[in-house]
Amino acid sequence: MALKLVIHVPDSTRYKIALKMGINFLKTKAEGEELLARILVNAQGIMVLLELDEESQKLMEEFISFGGEVHFCRNAMKAFNVPEEKVPPKCQVVPAGIRALVEWQDEGFRYVRA
Repeated sequence: MALKLVIHVPDSTRYKIALKMGINFLKTKAEGEELLARILVNAQGIMVLLELDEESQKLMEEFISFGGEVHFCRNAMKAFNVPEEKVPPKCQVVPAGIRALVEWQDEGFRYVRA
């Protein structure tokens, strides 16, 4: 049985912390164990797409290299006028962040707010 984690980032100031939490979680993987981690960015958190610095980029790449997934909410992008072109490669866009959170929890993901 896999351990599944979803980290919710509704505040852009918490994005780096979320990435570090996700990396730390994935680094605990034991042999034969399955760990899944997703980060969902919505609400004001979506502004991180306009503020990505080098440290954030490196942390995101590290998180993804461990098998993590980063998802951005399209509704929040529209509300805050953030163009989809700002979404980094290897990241994904979900239509509605709140629905994704509910669906993932229904699939067994444990919710943590960054």
